[in-house]
Formats: sequence, structure tokens, C-alpha cells
Amino acid sequence: MDYDNTKLMTKLSQRPWYCLTRLLPGVNRAVHSFAVVVGLAVAFFNLPACAQGIGDAEIQFVDGTSTVANLERIAVGGGLSGEGLGDGLNLQDILSIQTRKKISKTSTDGTVVTVGGGEVFATDLVIADESASFRSADNDFRLPLQSLRALVWSTSSVVEKAIASPSKDNDQVIVQVPDGERVIEGILEGVDSEFVTINYKNESRQIALSKTKAVVIADLELKSPQGSSARIKIQDGSRFVGVIKQMSDDVLDLAVTGGAVLKLHAKNIVTITIASDRLLYLSDAEPVEAQEKSLFAIQLPWRKDLSVGGNPMKLRVGSTGKTVEFKKGIGMQSFSQLLYANSNDFNRFKAVVGIDAETAGRGDCRMVVRGDGIELWTKRVRATDDPIPVEVDISGMKEVALVVYPGEDFDLSDHADWGEARFVKTK
Repeated sequence: MDYDNTKLMTKLSQRPWYCLTRLLPGVNRAVHSFAVVVGLAVAFFNLPACAQGIGDAEIQFVDGTSTVANLERIAVGGGLSGEGLGDGLNLQDILSIQTRKKISKTSTDGTVVTVGGGEVFATDLVIADESASFRSADNDFRLPLQSLRALVWSTSSVVEKAIASPSKDNDQVIVQVPDGERVIEGILEGVDSEFVTINYKNESRQIALSKTKAVVIADLELKSPQGSSARIKIQDGSRFVGVIKQMSDDVLDLAVTGGAVLKLHAKNIVTITIASDRLLYLSDAEPVEAQEKSLFAIQLPWRKDLSVGGNPMKLRVGSTGKTVEFKKGIGMQSFSQLLYANSNDFNRFKAVVGIDAETAGRGDCRMVVRGDGIELWTKRVRATDDPIPVEVDISGMKEVALVVYPGEDFDLSDHADWGEARFVKTK
């Protein structure tokens, strides 16, 4: 996108008076000397614009703390700066950024699905010369065709299946026909406001856009850009997935699969979620070993991000009747043991544990954390207990095991939750 034509107006609109006082803290704004006033005016109109960034936001850190700040800039390499932020922070220290902006969906022509999982609500979509041009919110984009997974105008089970398992050799056009849907394979040549053009059996064919449900691009198995993946949601509900390169002049540069760099207006960003290499939710990993053996209860398998009963993970808070819910975590039943590799030299295990509220107050078990076979933490856990925070030093441990043993009532109702179970690198 070309910003040169509006450079002056942008600088003026983004230069509030507090910028001057921040950059020139020694100046007394009440001074009445004409010479000083003239000098200040000249200096003011020659100062660089203060970066506005994404506005006030709640920033969640890897270590579990949070703050409210204005993230103004992200340097190449991930360094963060902004009003309310401390020194030395990096993107790797961040889990999520939640702004005060709200999502307000607008009318679109279709959805652009990018390689890696992005979904962009697009208008003015045109494909020509192996690239796609479209608009989302007030962003104009141009992407190489290899960065796209699909263009969707109307979804269906056939469309979803084609997106989930794209062909490695041909592009696919899913067309509505009188007796259902037909998949036409070939090489996509172009898309405009009226037609999809595809080379089918060495001949260019035009298919009316009104009859086209989706176009699925062949999977070239391209590697994702290097760096920590970020998921960014903007105000029209679009989601972008890529690696943040920098944010300056109120524009965030996001590298996506296929070699392109998208430029997103910071003012449109609603949330940013970072996949930091300093944190691993165990529900996003696979255990190297799992053992399960019930005594009297029906054998229920361990689950990711759910209780063993298959419900959202909820722990009851005392006798208040209230519960706290966890979107991430591990649900286990006694007896069970899950062994995880600590392959990234994490030094802390953190979780909030308890008996899931689905047992209606029943359940009594012993929960254990072991590192390389050594018992690092253990606690008797009953359904009547408040949620129990756990933090264990796993420095130097190669393997960490989560274990649930039966309690006084054998294994009946021992639906143990490891809420927010995660490995963390704090240093």
C-alpha cells in the first residue's frame, strides 16, 4: 500500500501536544516569550510523529502476569516499546494482546483462506498473473497465489473437505450444479467479478462466479516463515496468521507462508496471540507415553482441553457454587499417567488443579508431578477443595510426568483437571 500521498496529513493527525511535552520535558508550556513560542512552533512542526500503535491494550505475559499499556512499536527482532511497558521486553515474553476495539463485521464478496489458517473477509477480489488482489477493512492486499489456500463464496461439506485435504497437483473449483456439487480440477488462471477461469484439460474454461462455491489452491507444501507464529484479528473479524516482523509508523508487517509480507493498520487490530517458544501448553503436545488403568469406574480416556467426561473444564470454588473454567488443560482419571518430554529446556511447570465440577462434589485423589522419576510435587485433592495453583521447578528435567492416583473412594468420580497445564521458560 502506498502511504506517500498522505504522509504529511498522517503526521499532523498523529502528533498530539503531549508528544511535544514528552520529547521536550524541560519546556515550560506557560512561557510567554514570543521568541520561545515561535521556536516551539518551528520545532513542533519538524518533530517526527509520535507512534500511536494499537492503542490501550491488556497485555498477557508468559509468566502469568498482565498489564495495561499502549504498544507503540515492535522492532525488528521483536523488541517492544510503548507507554506503560517496561524495558527489555520482547514478543517472546507475550502471550496475547487484547485491545479495547470491538469486532464489527461488514459485507464481503467472499473469504480468502491463506496457507497457515488465516481467514480474510474480502471485497474487490481479483486474481491475475499468479497473484490475488483484494481489500479487507481499509487494508489493500496483494498476495502471490501460492500464499492462498482457498477462495470461498459459499461453504459446504465438499468445500470444507477440499480445503482440509487440497490436491498437490491441481487447483480445484467447486461448482454448484442441479444435482449437487461438482469438483473441477485444473490450473487456476484468473478470477474477476464475473468469472473463474481455469485451464481444464489444456483448455481455458470460464465458470460463472454465481455458480462457483469455492476455489481451492493446490498445496505446494511451502515452509512457514521462520519465527514465532502470531494470530491477529482485525475489526471486520478477519484473522491473519504469520510471523510479526515489525510495527512502525502505525503499520504492522506480517510475514506469511509464500514469501509475502502483509501490512496491517495497527488501528484496526483487535487481538494478537503469540505462539511463544517460552511456553508450551501440554494440550498442544503429545505425551511420549500414556498409562491408564481404572479399578472400579468405567475407563474414561484422558482428554485435551476437556474433562474426562468430555465437558469444558470447570473447577468449583468452595461452597459458593461458582466455577472457574479453563479453555486449556488436561483431563485425567485415576489411575493414569502422562509422560511429556521437556525438549526445550523449560524450567517451570504450572497449572491449576482440582476435581472437575461435573462430579457434583464427589471425588478424592492424589495428584503428582514427577521429573525424571523424582516426585517433585504431590497433593491430596478432593472435590470440595478450592482450585489449587501448582508451580514446580523442572529445571534440567528431561521428562515430566503428570500422575493421578485413586483416593479414599478408590477411583470413583476421580475426574482430575490440570487446568492451564503448561511448561514455561522464565529465564
